[in-house]
Amino acid sequence: MSEIPGFDLQRAVAQVAREVHERWVSLTERTAFVGGAEVEAFEQAFADFLSATGCVGVANGTDALELAIRALGLEPGDEVIVPAFTFIATAAAVTLAGGRPVFAEVESTTLNLDPDDLRQRITDRTVGVIGVHLYGRPFQVDAIVEACREHRLWLIEDAAQAHGARWQGTAVGNFGQLSTWSFYPAKNLGCFGDGGAVTGNDTELLDRVRLLANHGRTAHYEHSEVGRNSRLDALQAAVLNCRLPLLEADNERRRAIAQTYREALSQLRDVRLLEDRSDRLPVYHQMTILLPQRDALRDHLAARGIGSGLQYPRALHLQPAFAASGQRMGDLPVAEAAGEQVLCLPMFPQLTDAEVDTVCKAVVQFFD
Repeated sequence: MSEIPGFDLQRAVAQVAREVHERWVSLTERTAFVGGAEVEAFEQAFADFLSATGCVGVANGTDALELAIRALGLEPGDEVIVPAFTFIATAAAVTLAGGRPVFAEVESTTLNLDPDDLRQRITDRTVGVIGVHLYGRPFQVDAIVEACREHRLWLIEDAAQAHGARWQGTAVGNFGQLSTWSFYPAKNLGCFGDGGAVTGNDTELLDRVRLLANHGRTAHYEHSEVGRNSRLDALQAAVLNCRLPLLEADNERRRAIAQTYREALSQLRDVRLLEDRSDRLPVYHQMTILLPQRDALRDHLAARGIGSGLQYPRALHLQPAFAASGQRMGDLPVAEAAGEQVLCLPMFPQLTDAEVDTVCKAVVQFFD
């Protein structure tokens, strides 16, 4: 029985191993490990890829969020609305920056932030919103941007899973005041360690992010405020410079794999697929299905050597870390049900057609 992993980094490494090796040898020979040409080249290339004004490389996606929040002027106790169904970093960054995350419901059709529920959460203490392009699917940009504009709130796009996704033809990352990215190895654009970035179209905000990410430094040993040390490593920037030119083709392959899954699974009565809409171009960081028998199907797949993932098994307002939010079981039923039913099938661009077909047959067999 052959193994089909949920994600296989070895295949991604093989695509760029020779070029990465050459770049890393050059860096080690020059001992050019912090900043420098590789980092600058990636920042420019990624900004160009997004058609954004600029990019600031940072140490990881969580730092990207916290630095963006701080750059936007969050004060202690300020409220920031975040979706209840996402990775913990989205909300944790608000807490780390001194604010209070307020959890909002997600849409049942996409699991992205629900604009109508968002509006119900706005108070006189609300200063901003973090929208997540979950699983590589753009959220309802127009509705959320309008709500923020109407109430004079800033918007951060958490695009950690959405490298190359588009809303009405425009790359995500161009709609909020700032956008944040993770380059964790399993991302659509991943390095071989940790890495992240903040992008945007406001030069002053980007300059402030860069200042905060470099100890608040204005000159050598001169610091205008307390910042932190959060830099994109030159070795990881080299990996990203190798992988960025492959991203569009990789995303297109992900869409082809997703289409195969959709055609094979759409008629299964108990399986719910997330909705695809013509106004947005997803990049399928995950191939996500929902079903009441989630755990049984996962065991069924594992017995056949097929990997799967749970992203995410518990809504954030139910996490012990956010008990102080005051939001409890029953408050956000869509997010809560998603945690109990969501299952991520194997999804990475190096999957073969035969492997995808095997996964589809195994899922169908579960219902026979």
